[in-house]
Amino acid sequence: MEDDKKERIREAAIKVMAETGFFNTKTSSVAEEAGVAVGTIYNYFRSKDEILEYIFAVELKKRLTILNRLRESTEGFWGKLDRFLSYHFQEIIKQPEIGRILVREKEYPRKNGATQISGYLQKIPEAIELMLNEAMERGEIGKHKAKVVAAIIFGAVQGVVEKTVNTDDFSLLTTAAQDLVELLKKGL
Repeated sequence: MEDDKKERIREAAIKVMAETGFFNTKTSSVAEEAGVAVGTIYNYFRSKDEILEYIFAVELKKRLTILNRLRESTEGFWGKLDRFLSYHFQEIIKQPEIGRILVREKEYPRKNGATQISGYLQKIPEAIELMLNEAMERGEIGKHKAKVVAAIIFGAVQGVVEKTVNTDDFSLLTTAAQDLVELLKKGL
């Protein structure tokens, strides 16, 4: 039951932060949206900063779980990449508010030392880099600087989500994985 309440608070914060932005979000608004007392929020989170960190931590865990599962599979690199990108974009189609937060609040750690947000921005490209290195070792793709290519892939993903969020055209995400994979195949 305690985890249910924490999850309710997280979901409410996603909704409120996506509408008003992190800095304009009031803890009282999150509490109202979650249907809990403001004091209840402080049983789970010390501040709204910590709520934002938790949102990113949950999203990071989801993506690293799928990336690790894909790395362990026997599927080829392009299939793995397509499945990861499709998963990521589908998550944002299902919950556009997450896309808004991932795009709009990613600058927060630079100013405030938010480790979970920094982790999201660093660990996903690192996981992609591992897949790239393995693909190069197997001869599936040419030799490249995996760190740079992973940053390019992650940047492209972030760019597509940012364009989607800024234009409210989530239909862009329906073919984005396939489009990105095809573009990369031609270059790698």
